[in-house]
Amino acid sequence: MSPRPPGGRPAHDAAQRHLKACHLRAKRARQGWRPWILFGIASLFYFYEFFARVAPGVLHSELIKVSGASEGVFGFSMSLYFLAYAPAQLLVGRLLDRHGVRAVAAPAAVLVALGCLLFATADNIVLMGLGRFFQGLGSSVAYLGVIYLSLIWLPPQRHGMVPGMVTGIGTLGAATAQFPLLLISDHFGWRMPLLICTVAGMIIACLIWLYLPRRPSWFIELMREDGFDPNSPEPMGFQLNRILHIRNLWILSLAAAGVYLPVSVIGDLWGVSFFSIEAGLPDDQASLITTLVFIGFAIGGVVSGHWSDRIGRRKVLFTSGAVSAACFALLLCFTSRLPVSLVAVLVAALGLTSGSQALAFVMVADTAKRHTRAITLAFLNFIVMFFPVIVQPTVGLFSQWGLPAGTRPSSIQELQGYAVVVVGMLAAAGLSLLVQDTKPRDEEGILLSH
Repeated sequence: MSPRPPGGRPAHDAAQRHLKACHLRAKRARQGWRPWILFGIASLFYFYEFFARVAPGVLHSELIKVSGASEGVFGFSMSLYFLAYAPAQLLVGRLLDRHGVRAVAAPAAVLVALGCLLFATADNIVLMGLGRFFQGLGSSVAYLGVIYLSLIWLPPQRHGMVPGMVTGIGTLGAATAQFPLLLISDHFGWRMPLLICTVAGMIIACLIWLYLPRRPSWFIELMREDGFDPNSPEPMGFQLNRILHIRNLWILSLAAAGVYLPVSVIGDLWGVSFFSIEAGLPDDQASLITTLVFIGFAIGGVVSGHWSDRIGRRKVLFTSGAVSAACFALLLCFTSRLPVSLVAVLVAALGLTSGSQALAFVMVADTAKRHTRAITLAFLNFIVMFFPVIVQPTVGLFSQWGLPAGTRPSSIQELQGYAVVVVGMLAAAGLSLLVQDTKPRDEEGILLSH
């Protein structure tokens, strides 16, 4: 046995004491109201980007008339939001890991506002699509930014609830957007809601820049505990290569993408059209029913996150939510034969059960190292948000199959498009059974060696 290097034990004890001090500083910093105020400011951006995201779905009829585009072309142009959003996730994750939230989120909010402005001043589908692309590029920071900030500043015993709370705030933005957007559009024209979104985005960018702090020094030290070297950061290519070889991350990401389809497809774009055609409702009532997807999803995310913290298990709630959501999606195939009140209950139940999708982000945060959390979460969000790039135009093409551009689909044809969503959710339910379970991470500190 080789002799211990001189001074080895004192140096080890000093390092342990330093880490213990960092954990104590972190614990003190996470107390009180300040972390929740920071969380609220960052969440405003996600609330806002969701508001802007659902606007084309609410203004669907007016945009089709102004642009003269077919349903398929319109669906593709609007999906450019996700085409920008999804690939940007990996770069956003890397930037957050390296620079923190403030330096990345404030410029991103400005970009969303500029996208809204371009969208509002356009008369053709190409410029609308370009504005949508800018919206997606800026919005790619919103969700990851508030999750990353929350994992730094909020107490560890609240981490399980964080993705559900953030999702709840975002979907609340979508829910509150539906009827007001329609009301403002009816009274002032379809451009006015988007101009209001432009002003709101600039205000939120200023709030983020002025009030969110830089990443605290104690968190940098905790990143060192996980192997981070600020003087020699690991190249992004190496990080991605390691992430791409995690089989469970692929399964979890694909399952989460399928469970999210009620929000990303029905809520964001096709819900008003679907319930208008299938249930024979006017647009304002169809919009209110679509809102129930977001409300249910918000509640489901918070409740599932809370209970996963309480029982110390994630998979059982994630899987049960995925399977239940697929069942409710199947039942909605019979919307044309059901009373409107029952349809509303089924839509709310669909949103509530699919809210368990937020647990996918919790499961990733449970296992990822502190200095690679953002990029690992970014990969998951990349898969989740890339799905609508494929599914949204596919739904439009199937519902418009064989019809001239601008023709309103029949009930049967609308169901053809909706079937794409149902198949995706059934596949997600099956994949959720294969996901590995995780437990809440212990971040309360370390014990000194004796």
